[in-house]
Amino acid sequence: MILWIDPGVRKLWYALIESDLNIVDSGILLLDQKSPSRDDQFNRIVEIYDFFEDLIKKYKVKIMSIEKLFFTKFNQSNAEFVYGIRWALIMLCLKNWINIKEYTPIQLKKTITGNGKADKKIVQNFIMKLYWLKNIPKYHDAADALGLAYIVSKIK
Repeated sequence: MILWIDPGVRKLWYALIESDLNIVDSGILLLDQKSPSRDDQFNRIVEIYDFFEDLIKKYKVKIMSIEKLFFTKFNQSNAEFVYGIRWALIMLCLKNWINIKEYTPIQLKKTITGNGKADKKIVQNFIMKLYWLKNIPKYHDAADALGLAYIVSKIK
């Protein structure tokens, strides 16, 4: 099983697929419209860790792919929290002997569409075709999750 995670402050996407591209589970964990307060951040990291610990044990995940992060000076306030989530998940994988793969958004776009600067809608359309989905993924993050899981399934 391959698990892909796109960590974020307001949305944390994940996709769990088999090597034949069968989607086992996918979804979103954080759907708050506002950033969590400092007091809530630590509790959220624990909840996220617990969720993925259960998922990893249930499905015997072998590979986790996580998006490499980039922050500008305009969103530094969120960087610490997102990096906390990211490193908690990396530690979880290390403890469970899960292979970790990291990809940038540009690598995803280039591998899926052939263009590292492809528009998010184009990526969504390619993902729809790769997975034989009837509908385009509602959020671009969901398409990213499925895209990186696809890359890992092909590269191994």
